[in-house]
Amino acid sequence: MTVVPPELMGTFAEVGKDLYQLGLVSSHGGNLSVRSGHEMWITGTGTMLGRLRERHISLVRPDGGYEGPPPSSDTALHTAIYALGGANAVVHAHPRHAVALTFETDRFVPPDFERKHFLEDVPVIAQGPNQVAQVAAALQTRLAVILQGHGAYARGQTLWEALHWITALEESAEIAAIRGRILDS
Repeated sequence: MTVVPPELMGTFAEVGKDLYQLGLVSSHGGNLSVRSGHEMWITGTGTMLGRLRERHISLVRPDGGYEGPPPSSDTALHTAIYALGGANAVVHAHPRHAVALTFETDRFVPPDFERKHFLEDVPVIAQGPNQVAQVAAALQTRLAVILQGHGAYARGQTLWEALHWITALEESAEIAAIRGRILDS
């Protein structure tokens, strides 16, 4: 059995619980990862982020082999993000307002000052055969990206930082949705 370092396990559990309690993932949605040298700790496929335990975390080696549960179906995407550099942690969630905005645009520009200042504009990547490379490349210059009709990915130096960008994105998207309803009335 793989032993996840206790501090890292605590962070995985707390961030996963926050994502679930904030409604940013469903019971079995989303995933989290942290780079550790040339290896990666990542949540197992189909795990409940709101109830993470050590048995739900996989250690993925550079050759693709792993210890622990089968790693997330997004493992290739997390690997690509780390290969390009600039991130030590990745959070993938399904923020409702942010996803709802993706059907009509290829870029989300936050309307609120704070989010515009930090997130600038958020690329919306179309689903398809090149989505892994496109998401990974976009995260080299942006803190968050949205996969059209699916969810968002954020990078950080820690899981806490990546969580911050996911929550900031969703708050900004909710403000945009409220603003849209007010303007339409």
